Amino acid sequence: MILGPDDVEFLGDFKLDHPEGLCVADDGTVFCGGEAGQIYRIETDGTWKEFANTGGFILGMALDGQGNLHCCDMGLNSVVKIDMDGVVTDRAGGAPGDDFLVPNYPAFDAAGNLYVSSSGDYWDETGTGKIMRIAPDNTCDVFHDGPFRFTNGVAVDPASEYLYVIQSSIGNVVRIPLSEPNGEMEVIWDLPENVVPDGLAICDDGSMVISCYRPDIVYLGKPDGTVEVLVEDVTAELLMRPTNCALHDGKLYLANLGGWHICVLNTDLKAAPLHKPSL
Repeated sequence: MILGPDDVEFLGDFKLDHPEGLCVADDGTVFCGGEAGQIYRIETDGTWKEFANTGGFILGMALDGQGNLHCCDMGLNSVVKIDMDGVVTDRAGGAPGDDFLVPNYPAFDAAGNLYVSSSGDYWDETGTGKIMRIAPDNTCDVFHDGPFRFTNGVAVDPASEYLYVIQSSIGNVVRIPLSEPNGEMEVIWDLPENVVPDGLAICDDGSMVISCYRPDIVYLGKPDGTVEVLVEDVTAELLMRPTNCALHDGKLYLANLGGWHICVLNTDLKAAPLHKPSL
């Protein structure tokens, strides 16, 4: 579908500071970040406010079962936790002797482990990206040392069997068994040439929403390994470098790193349940 102005709702009054990460709570509250460390809360009536600030640069984020946000902060080179009072605490700056190289995107498994993409150097021809794992007690290790070509969006399936990982600089999504640290990477979806995928959202039928930083397009990866265009903005006036994405209650939410807003589209896609452990 070619996106038109009648197809999209905008959140944030075009005043959000280039949001990349976002997530949606069970009650429909939207959280997103800004490039100066802002943490925004957008209520279901559309009103919003900045309720916390890390002083860094917020990338991907995930909610736990107690309503805390777990955010990748590129500016602090760390993963931080933010409670609903706006209190910021540090969780991890990487594994012992192996600091994050751009902490980018987090996802929980059923046991409360947080898998975090450490993106590495986008331009490295062999890849320096890794996947880190932060345990509930905040200890951190390297779950998979790749090498990955710029790890970005990650997602854990509802059965907590697989971790899906975007490789942005070669345009694909791979799958890794959670039971096998450093296990074999299986390519599940290959995207067209010159596409830069960024964010993931799992559907209940096993499909995957794949939002792309360039061009301004969102794909749907099908369980059979094919991909189709879900929505595209050929003029980049509504979608502006869509990065992270989320599904909730018949709507698709898209952050726009190149803009100042969250896009909301109606969809027939249904979200797979996310793991939200109590920590």
